[in-house]
Amino acid sequence: MWLTAGRRVTLLGEAFRILGYIPESCLGQQLQWRRFTDDARNAAEQALLKTHGAKLEQALESAIAEIGAYLEACAAEKLEPKLRTLRDYWASGDMDLASVGKGLTQSLNDMRAKQRHRDLAEQIGRSVKLSDYPDIYPARRRLRKLIAVLGPTNSGKTHDAFERLATASSGVYLGPLRLLALEAFTRLNEEFGVRASLITGEERRIVQGSRVTASTIEMLDPTREVDVAVIDEIQMLSDPDRGWAWTQGVVGANAREVWLLGALSAESAIVALAARLGLPLEIRYKTRKHPLVVGQALASNPAGALRRAKPGDAFIVFSRRDALNLRDDLLGLGKSVACIYGALSPEVREREAHRFADGDADVLVATDAIGMGLNLPIQRVVFTAVQKYDGVKRGELSVSLLQQIGGRAGRFGHRDEEGVVAGLTPSEHGVVVALMKATQQRVEPSGFQITAGTAYLEQIAEMSGDSRLEALLSLFLLHADCGDGFFTPFVPDEQLVRAAQLDRLKKLSLPLKHVFSMAPMASQNETIDGVWRGWAYAANQGKRIRLDFLPDSARKASLEEAETTVRLLAAYRWFGYRLPELFVDYDLAEEHLAPWISAVDGHLRSRYKQGVGGGRKGIPSWYWPSKT
Repeated sequence: MWLTAGRRVTLLGEAFRILGYIPESCLGQQLQWRRFTDDARNAAEQALLKTHGAKLEQALESAIAEIGAYLEACAAEKLEPKLRTLRDYWASGDMDLASVGKGLTQSLNDMRAKQRHRDLAEQIGRSVKLSDYPDIYPARRRLRKLIAVLGPTNSGKTHDAFERLATASSGVYLGPLRLLALEAFTRLNEEFGVRASLITGEERRIVQGSRVTASTIEMLDPTREVDVAVIDEIQMLSDPDRGWAWTQGVVGANAREVWLLGALSAESAIVALAARLGLPLEIRYKTRKHPLVVGQALASNPAGALRRAKPGDAFIVFSRRDALNLRDDLLGLGKSVACIYGALSPEVREREAHRFADGDADVLVATDAIGMGLNLPIQRVVFTAVQKYDGVKRGELSVSLLQQIGGRAGRFGHRDEEGVVAGLTPSEHGVVVALMKATQQRVEPSGFQITAGTAYLEQIAEMSGDSRLEALLSLFLLHADCGDGFFTPFVPDEQLVRAAQLDRLKKLSLPLKHVFSMAPMASQNETIDGVWRGWAYAANQGKRIRLDFLPDSARKASLEEAETTVRLLAAYRWFGYRLPELFVDYDLAEEHLAPWISAVDGHLRSRYKQGVGGGRKGIPSWYWPSKT
């Protein structure tokens, strides 16, 4: 129980009742107070008034003055306090008059911070208009034409584009994978007689006198004027993680002709982009050169199906673990096997592809990594699974993915034979039949991703006065003006997580943090993520980053250790190209790459088991029965 003091006052033309206590005016516990007689209560109140009454009255006066100043500040700054809630609290008698000022100061600070955030959001919205995105590229001021070449796999789209590059005065090929850029580099030089250079995130092969460059799409140089630009796999405009690179490619490719190669599903998106950019568009439709049919399930069970494997078969799995376990089982049946999966470097994938193409391996085991690139003499594509783990759960394959992988059948090397697509057992085969008949979902004609480039981040940093990368990425994501939604802001979740980690390193500049946040180093791999963290800490301390992470011997390394080392060498080269003053052993990394690639290749060529085994009776470790 408290002895309180109160008064009715008028502040800014409104009536308020202010009632409260001070810590010294406590009369005792409520239960004890109820036991007092009226006389005892009066005596206690009078005693408190005598000792603390003046202080209580003074606290009331101060509280009224502080509340008045608070209301005046809110009115002057156009802040909107929750006045109804405050009015009830001020009149409740539960208010400590001595702490009123502290609470009101915190309230003002909170409202001011929210107001600053709203003002900043409005400023960002006015300044960062995604509808103006095309205007930041030199290509906007050039006469350009879009030429879309659309059709299924094995329809000659890439061949047509390479023929055009062969006649162009200058050009660039932009593909989704380093492997595809390497294939383009090789074919242009050897098959089409074009001097071409290779530029990817990790590698530079500059050919003297070259007029064409083969690159990964993220390596687009928007300042370089060329005659012809070829953008492959244009349907990846809708890719949830990398679609921004295709948006950038279409908008920023500084070429007189921009060729867009891909699936028919991308047509509506291409039409929309051409209209928004005000560019003429020509669409060429292609049909498959060789027939593709859906065959029969190989057998009623997976073990029986493997015994029916024949030369020219490609068995499709959806993880490294399953690929190696299936490889081991096929080797156990006396088959010679090539193996391709995502963790392999392009060089190793290319070597494995050559083993299969040259007949050194009868059968290919591959993940969906073969869905793009690698012209292989596959006669039959066999899906051992029709579900794929997406990082959260196993879900059925999309129509586009299954058709893209299935379309590899009947390609290069089997020109007189029809390609065959099948499921391993009737369970998978039923899904394969249904999805091969289905129509691919179209790429939506809006919502094209735009990522937060350095220019946007520096602009937001100047407006906000904040150099924290996570905050700047979030501000871009939340407050960039999307207009009609044709372009949308995009920041990968992994980049936000890494940005928060990098912000703890106080000596890293914003440009350095931005580079580190985009590094192609899988955070799911503990070894690779640990090396990334070590490099970031070293950069924060201003230290040069040396090639000191290599194991002792490539010859003694396990397959997994060799794969990881190749990936780390690739990451080092990626950083070395962008930050040569920090990653000073770029040339040395180039020298060390070959023996580690050979180590991986040696493991895959050997007949030793490389998988982890497992499984249970009647169900191999690599087999995932369909839930349908």
